[in-house]
Amino acid sequence: MKSLTQAEDLAVTDYTLQIGYDQLSAEDIIRKIVPEDVREVPHAFESVGHIAHLNLKNELLPYKHIIGQVILDKNPSIKTVINKVGNIENEYRVFQMDVIAGKPVLETEVKQHSARFKLDYSQVYWNSRLETEHKRLVDSFRPGEVVLDVMAGIGPFAIPAAQRGCTLNVLLQVLANDLNPNSFKYLEQNIKLNKVSSKVTAFNMDARDFIRQQCSPSPDGAQPQDRTDAEPAQPSGAADASPHPALAAAFDHAIMNLPASAIEFLDAFHGAFNSRAHLEEQLPLVHCYCFQRKDESHADVQRRVETALGGTLDGNLSIHDVRLVAPNKKMLCLTFRIPAVVAFAKTLPPKESVATTGKPFLEDKSVNAADSDVSQHSKRQRT
Repeated sequence: MKSLTQAEDLAVTDYTLQIGYDQLSAEDIIRKIVPEDVREVPHAFESVGHIAHLNLKNELLPYKHIIGQVILDKNPSIKTVINKVGNIENEYRVFQMDVIAGKPVLETEVKQHSARFKLDYSQVYWNSRLETEHKRLVDSFRPGEVVLDVMAGIGPFAIPAAQRGCTLNVLLQVLANDLNPNSFKYLEQNIKLNKVSSKVTAFNMDARDFIRQQCSPSPDGAQPQDRTDAEPAQPSGAADASPHPALAAAFDHAIMNLPASAIEFLDAFHGAFNSRAHLEEQLPLVHCYCFQRKDESHADVQRRVETALGGTLDGNLSIHDVRLVAPNKKMLCLTFRIPAVVAFAKTLPPKESVATTGKPFLEDKSVNAADSDVSQHSKRQRT
């Protein structure tokens, strides 16, 4: 150092560098707040519009408010910080949450690719980590196809699919359904927000009844009386939507994005099609999402599907790994064409199904399962 300073005619002076709150990262600050024996602190969160979603472990709960404030301070776009309370165990896929910092405003807007979604995070299901999967599946749809979104939520598959039709300047009709009245409300709003009212029709009914109705619609749009006594679906925006052909190849794809229990709804396809109106090659593809336990093989998952369908797939199954939800649970997308023997069956599927014989597939009970993804999504932000 001495020779260098002499050669360059430099001088060495003392300098005090002060590092304060503004210079430290959120993770560094939180580590200085919590006890030293706490090994794991939040290092990332899911961003849902202006909302930061945390999953704090029990040992961090006494510090939740100050942790939330740090997140606010270090992320100018975040206005509300929530902590997940409990697990998703209800039919609407929503969870209890605790606002730990910021404004208690849970209605927000999210952007994915070219679509905008308005939602109330406390009332509907939304998962930013599925953005890549939404695009992957939508990109597989071809011009002129009709898409049935059975558990549509607020439209993360339905609206991009309709936009894809708009982009290609061809008819790509989407029939989107959700049982949750709040999801249906925001689905309607998002259809208008994204200007796809002519391509998306929204329904608010039970998924099984919706499938039955769309598989073999009668000429007046009502479900044949010998299959179910459910009331005809009440569509939204029907006046704006392109007419849906009756007694034809009603749809080309059926999306079933309810991984905890979607397989149990596959029995709705059993015997639901009119053999006089559908050709075997016109039978639709089903994209069914499910969870796979660590002790399950793909063959085990296929057996669950076949049990619910009441027929075999005979190799007609493609399995895509979506993401690792927890160390012992993976999310899959199962794609298969409905077998003719299932579609045109004259008898009902066996009553014994995964609903009664399989292990329950509820939300993972492990702590902070939502934070156990193998790959961090682009919407996961660093604290």
